[in-house]
Amino acid sequence: MKFILHEIKLWFKDENTEPKSYQFLPDKVNVITGDATTGKSSFWSIIDYCLLSGDVNVANTINDKVLWFGIHFTIGEKEISIVRKTPSNGAVSSEVFFNWSVFPNSPVKNKEIAEIKSILDEEFGITDTLRFPYGKEMEKTSFNISFRHFLLFNSITEDIIGTSKTYFDTTFYGKEEYDKALRHIFDLVIGVNDMKNIKANERLQEIDNDLKKIQNQERNNQNNTKNFEKEVFNLIEKCKIQKFIEYSDSFDNVDDAILTIKDIIANTKKVAENSKLFSEINVLYKNKNGLQAQLNSISQYQREYDLYKKNLNKSADSLQPIEFLSQKLSDQLVDSYEAKLFIESLDSSLKNIKDNLSKKITEPLKVTGDVKELRTQIQEIDKRITQLNDIKKNHQSEGQKFIELGKIEIIFEQIFKGKINKPIDTIKLNSLNEEKARLEKVPIDNNQIKYLMKTQLDESIQRNYNQLNSLPTYKNYTTRFDENEMILKLYPPIDQFQFPLDNVGSKSNYMFMHLCVYLGLHEHIINIEQVHVPQFLFIDQPSIPYYTGDNKKGNDDKTKLIDAFTLLNSFIDYLTTQKNTHFQIFMVEHAPKEYWIDNNLSHFHTVDEFIDGKGLIPKEIYNN
Repeated sequence: MKFILHEIKLWFKDENTEPKSYQFLPDKVNVITGDATTGKSSFWSIIDYCLLSGDVNVANTINDKVLWFGIHFTIGEKEISIVRKTPSNGAVSSEVFFNWSVFPNSPVKNKEIAEIKSILDEEFGITDTLRFPYGKEMEKTSFNISFRHFLLFNSITEDIIGTSKTYFDTTFYGKEEYDKALRHIFDLVIGVNDMKNIKANERLQEIDNDLKKIQNQERNNQNNTKNFEKEVFNLIEKCKIQKFIEYSDSFDNVDDAILTIKDIIANTKKVAENSKLFSEINVLYKNKNGLQAQLNSISQYQREYDLYKKNLNKSADSLQPIEFLSQKLSDQLVDSYEAKLFIESLDSSLKNIKDNLSKKITEPLKVTGDVKELRTQIQEIDKRITQLNDIKKNHQSEGQKFIELGKIEIIFEQIFKGKINKPIDTIKLNSLNEEKARLEKVPIDNNQIKYLMKTQLDESIQRNYNQLNSLPTYKNYTTRFDENEMILKLYPPIDQFQFPLDNVGSKSNYMFMHLCVYLGLHEHIINIEQVHVPQFLFIDQPSIPYYTGDNKKGNDDKTKLIDAFTLLNSFIDYLTTQKNTHFQIFMVEHAPKEYWIDNNLSHFHTVDEFIDGKGLIPKEIYNN
């Protein structure tokens, strides 16, 4: 993506002081050179701050003197100016001026930061297509991509330029966020993955997590079932020990075992429920007493009736002489009215008795049938009472058995409570597997592209590495960028096992390797026409490995530094002449301008020299 920095401008808090501007040229290595502690390294912090950083990296000594910081640049074919008020009390300012043109004379806030970020996101090619690769209904990727994340590839800061393990200064921008950003967008930057592939990988990870949860649940269900069956058969063994079932009984499946245990509990509980047993005996005795009372009443009636008939017969026998006297000896009896009346009364009584005895008297009750039925009922009650009394007698000896039954019942209930298998959502499972199969084709289809892009990146890095003369020991080594460790590795030219070097020596060597990575990366980005990374590079002091503090460098160090500058010069020449494109480098450096002037490095441009007390902040302002 075309990017040209035209100007950096400072408005000072001293109203009587004119603003200070620094002008930059396109397709050049723009250099500000000078002494230490003159503010050179703050230029990138100023650019980053104007590009809406949420952190303050500009030195307080500069913030104390400056009221507004501004940058004027071209992105694509659009010209933009952003001016931001200086931080206050260590916090960034929300006052920003934005213009689709040059700087204002006196900046004032005219837009919100969120609105400007949205504009810059669009200019950096960050659209909804990138944010929502599968459509808005599938939501964004988990990583909220911003134009600022791509600035990682535009700066080689002084903190990393000579290090062996750090090639991208995520700490400068915010380590946690930018470490994550680097992992997300590196493949995107080199042309391996677009955000659709990144989203596919993220979604695959989510699907794998969901599938693992389902698999774990299914595994838990299977374990629960196994444990359940094991515990049921353990209960069967307990039932055998307590002689609830025979030792010889066997069960083909757990369902039969469960039914057996249920029957044991249900049937034995009927016997074991002693309070109910005693209550039944009491009811039986009460019923028997009632039936016995009825039987006794019938027996009493029968006795009284028989006695009544017996008495009638006795009375009739005692009156027989009266009949004889009346028939045979009536002429011999005293002929008196009282005697005749007495004999007639006795004779009448005798006739009444004979009449009663001769009559068939119907029983008032079905005595015979009732007695038989009552005796049958009493016999049944006696039989049940005998059974229950036998149980009562055995209850003391069976007590432990009933206690074990209670334990078995409790364990049985607990087993069923523990057997709560969470049902597997088979519809979701099938849907996840189908989606996974579809998404897995994305990286598979991309394998060839990935291999090609990584190969081309390594070739671009190698092309720049091969131009160096300052690494004679590693002259014919092969460069490969390790995207897992995010570092460049050197491989010996003759090594059948292809093991990289663990250490390449001095900071000077690592400085050259950093330059090769960034130049090779930008060359590759331009080759594949990647649109998110500006064609711009800030380099903070390649001379750091050689700097001693007195501006004196040995001939060998100077030769190496000129070799580095020559590499930068040839890179600009290569892109502008052979690739017919734009590229701009902004470098701050200790080395004097004679290093590039005397060596005819035509693409170098000296922006300013901070020497003899001169610095980022004019001396007359800085000393006030």
